[in-house]
Amino acid sequence: MDSHVESSPLLTMPASALRLAALTPLAVGQLRAVYQHPQNRDELVKVIRPEMLARWGKRARWIKRLPRAMHYVGYLREIKEYIAARARTPGLDPPIARMIGIIDTDFGLGLVTEKVVDANGALAPTLAVMYEKSRGFTPAIHAALAEFLEGLLACNVIVGDMHAWNIVYGTDSRGGNRFVMIDGFGEKHAIPLSSMSRAMNRYRTKRVFARMLVRLQELVPIAADSG
Repeated sequence: MDSHVESSPLLTMPASALRLAALTPLAVGQLRAVYQHPQNRDELVKVIRPEMLARWGKRARWIKRLPRAMHYVGYLREIKEYIAARARTPGLDPPIARMIGIIDTDFGLGLVTEKVVDANGALAPTLAVMYEKSRGFTPAIHAALAEFLEGLLACNVIVGDMHAWNIVYGTDSRGGNRFVMIDGFGEKHAIPLSSMSRAMNRYRTKRVFARMLVRLQELVPIAADSG
């Protein structure tokens, strides 16, 4: 991920809005930038990258203009999925990032989530980093991934976009260490089959999970030891 976001804050914003434009993001994805919450060390603020807003502008494809929330539709999807998982399985903690809320920033609305950290309090490593560092899937990684998948299935989490860079291994206020999916969850299909059928969602989740593991091995090749 890049470490720079083109700064284009809103011209008007509430006086209480967080000022993030002068800060260096912790991570930059295809659509969002992730910042440390300047007032709460255990929280992150995710914002839409300004250069990506044209996707939802007047010249955007008609399907992009349909959601009333426009470029914030992903926020709604993830918050809704977190609430749904907690509501339907109140005795369990789904292995997805804990959603905290929405806040005004100088980049527009920001999605506030709890930070998942490693033993030193830094951002938890991604599955991709662990896989590369360990030179493959160790028994410990295999066991943690099995627990992760079982948690998704037990809480009937709908997975929209899973890859080895949005799954991290660490702890938060709910405990750990464990794998946690930090974004990409929630129903994305126009016909919400996963929402309508738990069996369908279970099938799709297993398929997406298996595909993610294959893709990881393709994108992060591990060279064989020489000698």
